[in-house]
Amino acid sequence: MEALYRKYRPKNFDQIIDQKQAKLVLQNAITKDRVSHAYIFSGPRGTGKTSVARILAKALNCPNRSTYEPCCECESCLSIDRGTHPDVIELDAASNRGIDEMRRIRDAVGFRPMMGRYKVYIVDEFHMLTREAFNAFLKTLEEPPVGVTFVLATTNLERVPPTIVSRCQVIEFKNFTETDIFQNLMVVAKKEGLNLEEDAAKLIAKRSAGGMRDALSYLEQIANFALGEVISLSLAEKALGLVPSEIVDQFIDYIITGKISQIERLLDTVFENGYDLAQLVALSVERIEERISQNATIELLQLAKDLLEISKELRFAENKKTICKILAMNLAAKSSESRQEVVQKSKPVEEIVQPREKKVDSNLSQIEELLQWLKDEKDMSIYVALTQSRITQKGHILDISFLPSQRFQYEYLREKLLELEYLFKTKMQKDVVVNLFIDEEREKRILQKLQENFPGRVRIEE
Repeated sequence: MEALYRKYRPKNFDQIIDQKQAKLVLQNAITKDRVSHAYIFSGPRGTGKTSVARILAKALNCPNRSTYEPCCECESCLSIDRGTHPDVIELDAASNRGIDEMRRIRDAVGFRPMMGRYKVYIVDEFHMLTREAFNAFLKTLEEPPVGVTFVLATTNLERVPPTIVSRCQVIEFKNFTETDIFQNLMVVAKKEGLNLEEDAAKLIAKRSAGGMRDALSYLEQIANFALGEVISLSLAEKALGLVPSEIVDQFIDYIITGKISQIERLLDTVFENGYDLAQLVALSVERIEERISQNATIELLQLAKDLLEISKELRFAENKKTICKILAMNLAAKSSESRQEVVQKSKPVEEIVQPREKKVDSNLSQIEELLQWLKDEKDMSIYVALTQSRITQKGHILDISFLPSQRFQYEYLREKLLELEYLFKTKMQKDVVVNLFIDEEREKRILQKLQENFPGRVRIEE
């Protein structure tokens, strides 16, 4: 079965979507018989560079051409479509990048065309040639024989030597718009008998990042996954392995509303289901971009900037889960503070001010000062973890306890234990020993209290 991006590759200039500059330059050159000896087609992948090069080769060699359009029915046109035309030579410079390949081209250009009027050399990924290969190709490019045209396609024009660029006409190819990709996907889906919903097509158009080839490849992948089912947005997300839209929306809303514990549980779920946390952050940035386009606010702009910073941190991180949790919870804490909301899960501030074991007002005020200092200047991640804990003091010993459901905060502070002790010693100006532990008894007491207050509605499972 032929791939969709090959099956629906444009066969003439009229079928080319957009790329107005390339079409106009080449059409006029063909009509007025002023075709250059060398073109550089520069632009992102999947924007039609090789397809246009083939159309140019067909137009130059089609015996039935009256204007600039090839007939697409003669043996010359059909053989170019099949890749068997003896005068149209396609070369991949990524795998044929040495001086020997360029020497073979130099030796072959002197021979007359065998079947058509022009010999057309299409060199893909031209920037991948070695320096020696560029030098060997330079003389041939400067003085080619009559009836020879070079089309040099590249996704990285900056890597092509200026001596090469100055001897060619450079035609820039641009990314397709999401609208163009969306419309083409709907046309292809109809021809292929696929029941493609518009929301799914829009998702594919966005994921393809301006490349039509990528979009058609995605569509083919999703169609194989669907096996005749309606291609909905949720099905397309599953087929592409994307984090579901509802999870992305929840993640953003939890950050904006300062729901720290919900973020922790959500990220645990995302990780356990095998989704990529870096992808979740990237999709969140895209979703915020959509919201900004509808109603730009300072808060959304700042959130997008903060998520981009998280994305950078995750790019080379080994423990993506921990880093994503801490940084996302940090953002939620900032949002909560800006809204003057207090996280009520474990009421840490009340327990710090009035601990059950011992009341030492001066020391506790120093702890409060340390928390405020951490929040304002030092480390928001440690601050968030501490505010979820219960802090009590017995002489020179500080007990920092967590409920079993707060094991993540406990593990994070345990990794920071030396730094934590140093912070407390510096702020309290005396030696202290920090003990971190999971207080299972406290959780049992809380559950028992709930059971007493709500008899028959709370059940404790061992």
